[in-house]
Amino acid sequence: MSNSAVTGPLSKSSLSAEEVANYLAKNPTFFHVFPSLLDSLSIPHPKSGQAVSLLERQVFQLREQRDTLKVEVDTLMDIAGENGQLFLKVQRFTKALMAAQTEQETVDAIYDQMLNLFAVDAVSMVSWDVPQKSLRGLSQLGISQTWTGAMKSSLKLHDPVCGLLENEWQKGLFHNAEPMHSVCLLPLGDEGSKDLRVWGVLALGSKTDRFHPDLGTYFLKMMSEMISARLNHLFIRAEQ
Repeated sequence: MSNSAVTGPLSKSSLSAEEVANYLAKNPTFFHVFPSLLDSLSIPHPKSGQAVSLLERQVFQLREQRDTLKVEVDTLMDIAGENGQLFLKVQRFTKALMAAQTEQETVDAIYDQMLNLFAVDAVSMVSWDVPQKSLRGLSQLGISQTWTGAMKSSLKLHDPVCGLLENEWQKGLFHNAEPMHSVCLLPLGDEGSKDLRVWGVLALGSKTDRFHPDLGTYFLKMMSEMISARLNHLFIRAEQ
């Protein structure tokens, strides 16, 4: 028997297209043995449908792969650029918190940075407990209302939440003449406590869907932790 004799699935008198495809996939050197078959292959062009050579088809496929990779690289570069700009803003936010010498200056800096640096449409900082010192811009919410109780029970430290703003939350969190469409909630709490107690929240409102549920929250988490660390001492008494 000749060394080039075909055995296995291709030795059958009748083969399905799937069997041929599977065989060639498992035997990539098949055309090394039968190179003359390449001359009789009919390969359609993906766009025109006209028969082209194997080389032309490979060139077209490589160009498609190149174009796809270029789009992916451009997308990654855009994301990197956006993250770089956001990192610089978070850095400026951190400096502003560090420069604040009092608790009131800290709260004022948070509002100023969110409204002007991050261009948020509305800002509201609330707590469930009464702080040791009354601060302008930090208001207290009771949990008698259904929506406030739901917010307190659902928020977890280190886990900002973004999404569409319900009407009850709109009225309770923001008092702007123009309603907000989406909101981002940054939980504020004591990381030193055993249960990671959340004592309040920084709510950021937008007139658009800027704060959609799929928004990345890495930098938001960082800012939430910095604000909590700066103001936690005001709520230690309430935990005892």
